[in-house]
Amino acid sequence: MLWSAISFGLAADVRCQEPAASPVPAPQPTREGLSEADPTRPVLWTFRNEYRDLKNGDWADVLLLRHDRFFFRNLKIKGGGKGFVTRFDVPISIVNRGTTTKAGLGDIYTQALFIPRISRKFVFSVGSGLTLPTATDDLLGQGKVIIAPVAAPLWYMAKRRRLFTLRVQQFVSVAGRSSRPDVNYTIVDPFVGWSLGRRSWVFANTELKWDWRSKRGSGITGVQVGKMISEHYGFSIKPEIPWGPGRMGGFNVKVVVLRFR
Repeated sequence: MLWSAISFGLAADVRCQEPAASPVPAPQPTREGLSEADPTRPVLWTFRNEYRDLKNGDWADVLLLRHDRFFFRNLKIKGGGKGFVTRFDVPISIVNRGTTTKAGLGDIYTQALFIPRISRKFVFSVGSGLTLPTATDDLLGQGKVIIAPVAAPLWYMAKRRRLFTLRVQQFVSVAGRSSRPDVNYTIVDPFVGWSLGRRSWVFANTELKWDWRSKRGSGITGVQVGKMISEHYGFSIKPEIPWGPGRMGGFNVKVVVLRFR
């Protein structure tokens, strides 16, 4: 969520394209790699399938449908511009716990980011996400309304063929069912990306999590390899390894299809 994210992923998950250098009037998809991490990258929608090994034979498989909207202004002015990015995520989940398997809608996530400055070498975004308890079963969601303020600076390097971004996001429950555990944790997600030629990219990140309720930390380290398969479509695959005392599983695999504007 970004954003991953930036999702910000980020990306974040706000994540990546190179906005056009001044005096070119506006950031355009260059098809030269760097897909999801950059908030100025006009990804219209994403289909992501994520398999999670939850240890002890348990597992989860999530199909995430994501739609982004972009509102930019002043991009013809030398030195940059500004704008907003909104995100809407709908997860369709299958979860297996012991002898029980449930399938259905998960918790819907929305996000709005304000980008006060877009320049040739630097982008900064700040905003918040909101998780709604829409899951059709307790195994598929957290049963809480969760707010998630986020900030993410992003730097371009090496003639804009590499980038570095750092997502900092706090998740805290503010309402919901009293029978479900409260949520209070912080994510710090350093993220680097490389463009490989004109149509491919590699991302690497380590998402660090501190749970303020359990006082336990964890991390997830992953590498994403992506490629444009046409002018408007790309795909990527990303294996991840959770680690640390607070980890929730053994491994994750994400496969993503992206539709660019």
